[in-house]
Amino acid sequence: MFKAKIANYFGTGSEVKHYQDGSWCLCLIKMKLGKYRVELEQNPSILWNAEQPQGFVETTCISVAGVKTFSEGQSVVLDICYLLSLASMSQVTPYHFEFRGSAKSLSAVGQSMRYRPLLEIHDGSVVKSYLEKVWPNYRKLKRSRKLPEVIDMLTTCELPGLPLEIQLGQMFVILENLKGTFAKYSGIPFVAGFFREISNPPKTNTKKEKQLSFNDLLTKMLAAEGMKPKLKRIIRLRNEIIHFGLSRKPYESLIKNYDYCHDVVREYLLRLLGYSGEYLVYSKACRTTLRL
Repeated sequence: MFKAKIANYFGTGSEVKHYQDGSWCLCLIKMKLGKYRVELEQNPSILWNAEQPQGFVETTCISVAGVKTFSEGQSVVLDICYLLSLASMSQVTPYHFEFRGSAKSLSAVGQSMRYRPLLEIHDGSVVKSYLEKVWPNYRKLKRSRKLPEVIDMLTTCELPGLPLEIQLGQMFVILENLKGTFAKYSGIPFVAGFFREISNPPKTNTKKEKQLSFNDLLTKMLAAEGMKPKLKRIIRLRNEIIHFGLSRKPYESLIKNYDYCHDVVREYLLRLLGYSGEYLVYSKACRTTLRL
């Protein structure tokens, strides 16, 4: 059994654990992820603590059956942490591993956050269903679509104290990354500094084929997952922030656009990963749910 300790995840379980003193805690999630049998156990003192500790908080133990090597176990746990980071919008990270008498501790960095999670993490059955549904696609696409990097950037956007223009700039980098990896994954050729749409019949000189703009690629990327959001205001603000670093728009307008970008990226990632079920809407302060 491969075991690990992780930090900064504040969800509850889907099953109860009973203790010798007669007490109990809803702190267990048991699931099957591909060939692995996984159990998450939350630290009861975290669930019972009304003060909500801040910073780097040791929250969870993970057990994984079906692992053959130490490196395989680390990879599985890290993938689970990235998916929990996406679900909770907190920087979930492993800091200790144990397997067959060997142990390894990491100098881990991460910030616990409880601002606007993607899923209702206080319902363990939702988290269990999410992990089991998205696991195959995440493992398949994580390298080609750079999903760990995207999730890292998305949670970094939410760190407290960042200037809004920095948050927006990071969000536009996320969109740039997603459309770039989409183009490569889809086989769209990159010629002379641009992704290009090959005409039919193709031109002899590929450099004369149509250049695909940020808007073109983003539209194609979202349409591939059945999405048709309005992109004009995102494109306009992206050009302003990327080229000038600041925006002349009022703060309220920037917040509205930042929230909208979150809605688009969060829904896209869930669709890409094959999730079905309810999720929380960022722009509605996570007080409203939508269903995929």
